[in-house]
Amino acid sequence: RSDFMPFAPATTEELAPLCFKGWRPDHAAARFMTLCYSCTEAFKRACPAAVHADGTARPQVVPRALNPAFHETLRLYHQLTGAPAIINTSFNRHEEPIVESPDQAAHALKQGWIDILLIGNIVSGL
Repeated sequence: RSDFMPFAPATTEELAPLCFKGWRPDHAAARFMTLCYSCTEAFKRACPAAVHADGTARPQVVPRALNPAFHETLRLYHQLTGAPAIINTSFNRHEEPIVESPDQAAHALKQGWIDILLIGNIVSGL
């Protein structure tokens, strides 16, 4: 990806203050990758692929109360790796529409565009 199209980080609400300068829990729009924050030096070192060329990022900050399953995934990932975020990006190929259904996601798996697909409790592609 180019410098102007970096990957977006997804992190928990608890870790966000360690990653993004000026982030606050009342920044509800940060739940949807719509706000840009200057990154801390620690975040720049830990997650360089999610940092824009100007040292900022457009995160998805996940509160436990609004998305408990994804929050727990992020918490466990941090516990296992020490990394404060994972990469989050839209599910589509470059210049293609965003995947909007399980059938389209299965097609992406069959075409080899992704390696693993998780829908509900079903994992495919292993």
